[in-house]
Amino acid sequence: MSQRQRFFMMIAICLGAFLSHFTAGIVNVSLPQFTYIFQTELAIAQWITTGYLLVIASLLPFMGKLGDRYGHRVLHNYGFLLFTVSSVLVAFSTTITMLLMLRIVQAIGAAMFQATNIALIAILLPKEMRGRAMGIMSTAVALGGMTGPIAGGMIASWLSWEWLFLIHVPVAILATGLAFRYIPSLEQTRRTRSLDLVGAGLFMLLVSLVITAISNGNRWGWASEGMLILIGGVLVLAWAFVWWERGQSVPFLPMAVFRLSAVSSGLFISFTSFVLANLVLVVLPFYLLDQAHVSPLTAGYMMTAYPLLLALTGPFSGWASDRYRVRPLIFAGLGAMGAGMTVLAIWLEALSTVEIIAVLALAGAGMGLIASPNNSYIMRHVPMEHAGAIGGMIALTRNAGMVVGAALGLGMMNGDSSQAAQPTIDAYRAVFEAGGLICLSGLFVWWYAGRLERKKKRGTEVEKA
Repeated sequence: MSQRQRFFMMIAICLGAFLSHFTAGIVNVSLPQFTYIFQTELAIAQWITTGYLLVIASLLPFMGKLGDRYGHRVLHNYGFLLFTVSSVLVAFSTTITMLLMLRIVQAIGAAMFQATNIALIAILLPKEMRGRAMGIMSTAVALGGMTGPIAGGMIASWLSWEWLFLIHVPVAILATGLAFRYIPSLEQTRRTRSLDLVGAGLFMLLVSLVITAISNGNRWGWASEGMLILIGGVLVLAWAFVWWERGQSVPFLPMAVFRLSAVSSGLFISFTSFVLANLVLVVLPFYLLDQAHVSPLTAGYMMTAYPLLLALTGPFSGWASDRYRVRPLIFAGLGAMGAGMTVLAIWLEALSTVEIIAVLALAGAGMGLIASPNNSYIMRHVPMEHAGAIGGMIALTRNAGMVVGAALGLGMMNGDSSQAAQPTIDAYRAVFEAGGLICLSGLFVWWYAGRLERKKKRGTEVEKA
């Protein structure tokens, strides 16, 4: 593959990573507006965002598995096409039902290219370039997440609601054209073994119920009847999934791969880091507005310190992971995020505006040191025939971590009642103390996995001797 082809292939992949996170947040500011436009309740309008995220999260491993079977390029590129066409159609919705259905189609397309982009990088790029490429992609993810809400606010102020779904269409068309033109067709031949559709269905239902329970736990109450039914359904589905997978010669998830400490610990670190990130990103704006009494505009500017530092450190850490050991980078990233949590837990009310920006920058830099080296590290240990399935699981841990971080942060501030009084400074401190403990668990898992790897390596050297 020529340097020119690699360049445009990476542009296509990064545009997809950007768009999937841009479109996830662009609608949030306008949700109340949709209740007036379509004469519906806010609880229904919220599914414009919640349904989109839920469909993506539940489909990611399945789409990755389809990529392993039918070709990652096919899933990725036709996902772009489906996403682009549905983005146009959703803007012409005449009812809230029609809008929600087309938003689901848009989410299916996004899941198709989200689940396969990491696998394409791992398969098509040389080893010495993968870390840097994943670092650039993590920058695109950060920029998408940062600019989506900003663009949504501008559109809500100046334009009609249709532009929430049309604003990104020119970029999506460009990305689709580049993907079909420059992503090479180096696909594996179609496998003759059947796909475990029952296992896939059980896993998608399980993920959907888990995310629904986490998203609604604080609003419904964790001990409410509806929540207890959901938790019971999760337990039953988890048992059914494990029971079914044990009896399959070719299970839906490659369980043997998960037994590799590099893969299992890497997925845990991915989940943990996004939980930590969203704890900060969701909770700190409440503190800035309610306790520090800064303006919404100032709070918005302050919060950009996180994605900006992530965008700066992501490519650097990816480049470093191609040339040096990965483990110190991830230790440094977890340490930076843990240090930020510690500062917020101990000195929160004493911090000045500049110091809060510095803590946000520290957390963003920590995330940048973790994301691309960790993804590269996981994929380095995965057999290529399972690249799509594990790439989908990486994307799932990212989305699930964001949901859990938001739910945990809001729950600890407000308890089980959505009508709770304004959180106290002790409630904010408790959130960041919990973040510190989560960070310690990530450090322990990463250290223990490294110990297992060194032990295994010594055993292999002894056998060779």
